[in-house]
Amino acid sequence: MEAVASIEPERPGAAGHSGLPQTMYRRHVEDCDLPSNAFTFDFMSDYLTMMDILAKAIARELDAACAITPLQYRILIRLSAAGAAQAKELSCEMGVGASTMSAAVAKLSDKHLIRRRESAADMRAVELSLAPRGVEMLDIADAAVLAIMAEYWESLTREQFEAAIASSVSAVERHSHLRMEDGRPRIDTALVDTVMISRALTAHALQAQGLTTGDYRVMLALRLMGGRCPSSAVARFLFLNSSDITSCLKNLEALGYLTRERSQENRRVRVVELTAAGAERLAELLPVVFDALHETCHSSDELICVHISAARDLVARKRQRGDF
Repeated sequence: MEAVASIEPERPGAAGHSGLPQTMYRRHVEDCDLPSNAFTFDFMSDYLTMMDILAKAIARELDAACAITPLQYRILIRLSAAGAAQAKELSCEMGVGASTMSAAVAKLSDKHLIRRRESAADMRAVELSLAPRGVEMLDIADAAVLAIMAEYWESLTREQFEAAIASSVSAVERHSHLRMEDGRPRIDTALVDTVMISRALTAHALQAQGLTTGDYRVMLALRLMGGRCPSSAVARFLFLNSSDITSCLKNLEALGYLTRERSQENRRVRVVELTAAGAERLAELLPVVFDALHETCHSSDELICVHISAARDLVARKRQRGDF
């Protein structure tokens, strides 16, 4: 880790769409319906799938090791560095709603991992700080996260690994606070933050369009699978259970973006098909999703290419192993 901890993050170049650095990939997604740019649907699907896989792995390990969520883990990290903070500040920094932050803080307090006290500057405000038990729990959580990140790092080429670090440091500098250790960024924490930041930005962008990230991933899967297939096959393609996409299918059907019907061969099987309106909306929103992902760290074309290769390699390996 020390060999790459000092890598400088990629800095923004010339401003492009919405103030983001202009990239060749942005032009490709704008013209995604051209046959030569059909690959943009593939790489977007694989990138979103990689983010989902990593987020779930992190959440699973944190729950098993210390029964906390990724958000609660990030709160503990922030308080360990800041000494004290208010829930409102944490909510803004981490891009979550006040009610979500309040619930996370309450659970940490109930477990005696953080302390609450009235602010000396404002008696109406409550300051949060890390309790001794929280310090101990943070060490346990760090070990669990490091194990997940180490497994992910081992699957990367040197180029992919260095790109992940450069972009992660840039993402955290833009949207959060770098966790320093011996004067260097704590890389595993930066990668965890980047996954959460990227997912939050994507979710917010799609929410403004009336969709969830799951909805959009289902539409992408259907296009890549030929537009029509059993709903169970869509779930497997996304490394999910059928029940995980039920609400997505209902929402997309209500919006007119797909149809669902019983299979003539097997009435227990539901066949879903992307409608013309769904295909049009999918293409229309591809630049929106790309911009949300690009906003994470403002990567250059070169870094974007490396990230795409990492995502495609990870997803391809999981498909080969049958990890569904």
